[in-house]
Amino acid sequence: MDEELDISALVERYEQMQLFGKKMYLDADEFAILADYYNSLGDNEQAEELIEEGLRMHPSSTELMILKAKTLVFAELYDDAVAYLNNIPDEGDIELPLLRIESLLHLGKTEEANDLINNTMASDLSIDDLYVFITEIGYVMNDIDNFDRAISYLEESLKIDESNPDVLIDLAYSNEMKGDFHRAIEYNNRLLDIDPYSFEGWVNIGKLYSMNEEYNKAIDAFDFALTISENDVSALKMKALSLYLNDNAPEAIRIFEECIRIAPDDESLYDSLLEGYEAMEQYDRMSRTIDTMEQRFGPKGIAVRHAFVELLKNNLPEARRIYNGIADEEKETLGYYMLEGEITFLDGDLRAAEAAYIKAALLSEDNEEIIDRLANVSVAQEKYEQAAGYLEQLLKLDPDYPTAKSRLAFIRFEIGTKEPFDEIMQQFSDDELRSLLHVIAGNEDSDFSHYNRQKMLIRLNEARENRVLFKNIKY
Repeated sequence: MDEELDISALVERYEQMQLFGKKMYLDADEFAILADYYNSLGDNEQAEELIEEGLRMHPSSTELMILKAKTLVFAELYDDAVAYLNNIPDEGDIELPLLRIESLLHLGKTEEANDLINNTMASDLSIDDLYVFITEIGYVMNDIDNFDRAISYLEESLKIDESNPDVLIDLAYSNEMKGDFHRAIEYNNRLLDIDPYSFEGWVNIGKLYSMNEEYNKAIDAFDFALTISENDVSALKMKALSLYLNDNAPEAIRIFEECIRIAPDDESLYDSLLEGYEAMEQYDRMSRTIDTMEQRFGPKGIAVRHAFVELLKNNLPEARRIYNGIADEEKETLGYYMLEGEITFLDGDLRAAEAAYIKAALLSEDNEEIIDRLANVSVAQEKYEQAAGYLEQLLKLDPDYPTAKSRLAFIRFEIGTKEPFDEIMQQFSDDELRSLLHVIAGNEDSDFSHYNRQKMLIRLNEARENRVLFKNIKY
C-alpha cells in the first residue's frame, strides 16, 4: 500500500511539473517506475518519452537501457534491438538474454538463439530466474508459432509453479494450434479450477469443445459464460454457432436475432443470420434481412446478396437481371466475381465461369469455396489433372472438406494413373473404401462386407485398370 502511495505521489508530482512545462530531476529508478506506470495504462508514447528523458540524465543506467531495448522489441525493430542490446553491460539481469533471444528468433537466427538459450540454462541461475527464463521462452515460442517447443518450456514452468494462469492459457493455446483439443481442454479446465468465475475461461473452453465437435458441452460452457456476463454478444455468437453445428438452426437463428437487437450495428451478425436462414431455406426472411442491411449499412454489396438469394430459389432469370444491373464500381469485388462465376456456370459458359473464379481467387487466396468451384469447373471442362490439383490443394487446407476426397478419387479413377490413385486410396477409411466400391460397381446389392482392406484396394485397382482399357479401346 505504501508503495502504491509512493507511486501515486511520484505520478502526481511529475504530471504537475508537466502541466507547468517544467523539468524535474528524477533518479533512474524513478524514471523507470513512471515508464512502467504509463505502459500499464497503454500510454506507450509517454513511457518512451520518459525513457529517453531518463537516459539523457542517466545514460549509463542499465535499468533504463533495458526498458529502451524493450520498446524496440515491442515495436518489432529486432535488428535495432539486437544492436542496442550489445551496448548494455551484462550484470546478470535475466531480461538481457530474454530480449536478445526474442529478437534473434523473430529475425530467423534460430541457431544463434538456441546457443544463447543453452548457455543461459547452463549458467548458475536461481530457481526464480530459471522460472522466469523458461516461462518467457515458452511465450516467445508461441509468438513465432513453434508450438512444440512452447509446450516443452511451459510444461517445465508448470513443474515449478502449477498455478500460473498465464502459463495455462498459453499451453491451452499452443495445444489448440497443434490441433490437440483434448490437451487444450485439459489445460483450460485447470485454469477454471483456479478461477471458476473466469468469463474468458468459459468462453475459451466452449470454443475448444466446439472445435472438437463436442457441441453439447460447448453450449453448456457458453451458458456458464453468459451467467457471468449476461448478453455478451461474443459469447452469444459462439453459442449460436455451436447450436448451428449441432443441427439446431432454429435456436441458432433465435440467438442471432437476439444479438442483432443488442448490437444492431455489428454487420457480421447479419451474415451469420443469413447463413441460418439459408440452412432453413427461409429465402423470404433472407431477402428481408438484406433489405434491413441496406437501410442500416447502405447499398454496397446488396444487389449481389439479392442475386444469390434468387439463385438459391432456382430463379436464374431474376438473378441474371439483378447481376446485369450491378453498378460498375462494384464489379471488381469478391462477391461480384463469385456471382459471375455461378451465373456463367449455370449458363454453360465454362470458360467465363473459370475466369471469374480465378479473379475471385486473386482477391481471396486459399479461399476453400473458390478452390472448390474451380475444381468443379475444371471437371465440367474435362480438365481432370487441373481438377485434381485444385482438390489436392483443398485437402491440404482442410483434410475433411466435404466430398473432396471422394471427388479426387473419382478423378484419379477417370485419369487411370496408378500411383496418384493409390495415394488417394490410402487416405480412405475401410468404410469409405466399401462405399466407393459400391458406387464404382454400380450395384448397391453387392456385398463387400467380408472384404479386408487389401482385397478392396485390389478390386478398386482392377476397376481402374479396366476403365483404362475401356478408354484405350474407345479412343
